[in-house]
Amino acid sequence: METRQLKGGTKKKKAAYVSVASNSFLTLFKLIVGLLSGSISIISESLHSLNDLVAALIATYAVRESSKPPDREHRYGHGKIESVSALLEASLIIFAAVFIIHEAIDRIINPREIIFMELGIAVMLVSTVLNLFVSIYLRKVARETTSAALEADAAHLSADVYTSLGVFLGLVVIRMTGYVLLDPVIAILVAVYIIKIGVELILKASRELMDTGISRAEEKKVMAIVNSHREQFVEFHKFRSRRSGSETYLDMHIVVARDRTIQDAHELADHIEKEIATEMPGTHAMVHIEPCNGNCRACNQNIRCTKKTKR
Repeated sequence: METRQLKGGTKKKKAAYVSVASNSFLTLFKLIVGLLSGSISIISESLHSLNDLVAALIATYAVRESSKPPDREHRYGHGKIESVSALLEASLIIFAAVFIIHEAIDRIINPREIIFMELGIAVMLVSTVLNLFVSIYLRKVARETTSAALEADAAHLSADVYTSLGVFLGLVVIRMTGYVLLDPVIAILVAVYIIKIGVELILKASRELMDTGISRAEEKKVMAIVNSHREQFVEFHKFRSRRSGSETYLDMHIVVARDRTIQDAHELADHIEKEIATEMPGTHAMVHIEPCNGNCRACNQNIRCTKKTKR
């Protein structure tokens, strides 16, 4: 388990560093071209990339800290920091979007000429392609390591793909028609989309911080694993689950026949816990064993007790 966590931590760190490098380049490139051309849509995209750079730095810190093993003060590890970082990243996204809308409205009221149009078109094309490849890479690693921070970072860059493509097409139209008011209108549309992404990330991170359980599909998988040992226990109940960054924690109570030895019951619980961990990497299960109430008539399981309690 520790080896898997170390490998996952290394993958997450590498992906986070790639995101930082990509966003650093695009932020500087877009800002220089935006200031030279006077295009508010390009400047808004540079702010979007700057916001993504800050988010990537936060994600880098989060994946580094979340990869640390449990300690005296954090018995369940440091996974929650990924959800906190995702919440902070989303807040930054919305703040940047509001600023973009403010500046775009000013440009609608006071239109300005856009120069170096070809350079602006080129930078947005580069941004679209680069963000596409980096976002695909981040999402792949986030899926493999179940990292909330990298998933949030991938969502940012996915948003950049669409917004950069929109600005690119808008600049092409402006270059062909000379209709400069289209520039701030595009910037506002970009900002609205950014706000949408930000709200979705806030809702997701908040659910994780509130210890929301695993999905129904994941729960069915756990139930299938437990039920594959159905002949060895009477029933199970009090199933609970929660997430902590890239780790998932489960606990449940399993009722066994009264005549089973402690060692036998422990081996059953240990086997179920290990099988869940194998089938669902990153999942830690805790099985609590309980003796049955001795009401054999109510037990419809294939349990053969040598000492049945009569009632």
